Amino acid sequence: MGIYYATLASTFILSLLARMANDKKYKIIAIFWISLVVSVLVLFSGLRSGIGDTGMYKHTYGLLVENPNFSKANGDYGFVLLNLILIQFSNNPQTIVFVVALITQLCNVYVLNKYRSYIELEIFMYIAAGYFTVTMNGMRQCLAAALLFLCVKFIIDGSFKKYLLSVLIISTIHQSALFMIPIYFIARLKPWSKKIYMIIGIAVLGLLFYEVLSGYLFKIIENTNYGYYSDFDEGGSSIMRTFVNMVPIIFAYLKRNKLKEKWPQSNVFVNMALLNCIFVAFGMSNWIFNRFSLYLQLYNFILLPYIIRNCLEGKQRRTIYLAFIVCYLIFFYREQVIGLNMQYKSVLDIKSIFYYTPNHR
Repeated sequence: MGIYYATLASTFILSLLARMANDKKYKIIAIFWISLVVSVLVLFSGLRSGIGDTGMYKHTYGLLVENPNFSKANGDYGFVLLNLILIQFSNNPQTIVFVVALITQLCNVYVLNKYRSYIELEIFMYIAAGYFTVTMNGMRQCLAAALLFLCVKFIIDGSFKKYLLSVLIISTIHQSALFMIPIYFIARLKPWSKKIYMIIGIAVLGLLFYEVLSGYLFKIIENTNYGYYSDFDEGGSSIMRTFVNMVPIIFAYLKRNKLKEKWPQSNVFVNMALLNCIFVAFGMSNWIFNRFSLYLQLYNFILLPYIIRNCLEGKQRRTIYLAFIVCYLIFFYREQVIGLNMQYKSVLDIKSIFYYTPNHR
């Protein structure tokens, strides 16, 4: 876990330097520091040799190297196309891991920095909340989520046609992206309006009667890529994860007037955070709901640091700032160290990324 702690600490320091440079209007210096943050994340993720489904995607890449016409790698042909393009440059399966890491981390950090407040807290939260780890354990879906995260401007501006076209294209990478089409309309609602309270009420009823409703849900998705979750009997996420994802919503509600005054665009981030909390709550019963939260949780990383910096003052702000770091460190340790016992192995030999020869007997 040492390398995880080093990544968490180094990116926090680099992001803090970027924020200090931005505050002093040194934009070029700020870009330099934030570029180093991206580099650390990309190298960590792109040079891994395992974690989650990494092996499966490397295996698929190897199959495409042997047979470039192999079109049944999966049903999401945008991702197959990306593989086919990359094999023109390298036959090493690590290439797809590195390129997806580059695109995913670059997109996520770009948007976090674009809507920055305390950028160091945003990056810290991104890693400590476990999302960074998930990008290495669900790389194709997180790639789709990162690309859709870039489209938040379309939601804010109300450009539905551009957003719809983006979702349709990105869904060729992971079909679950289609789920974000109806989310567009909910995200644009006025926070804490009657419609939002109605959604909360429906969610509460859904949680109370989950055992009854789940049968209908899994009947609907049985012929999709998520059909196997109907037989998944290993439970879901912890109640602590649900509580952690509630925190941005609690702060957003308590500071709703000030938040509306200082940041008129915050409705999108508040509603996305609320939807994320709902899906994570359902995720306590089945992991499938946490898969959908991958598209929504990213908005937490912008919302909570913004509230801390712009809606709190003086001693209260400093106290919450420090409490934020301590609490997320505890959560990181509980989830990543105790819960998952994360281990990291790297290919290390950078040359092998581009010069790879399969072993043949």
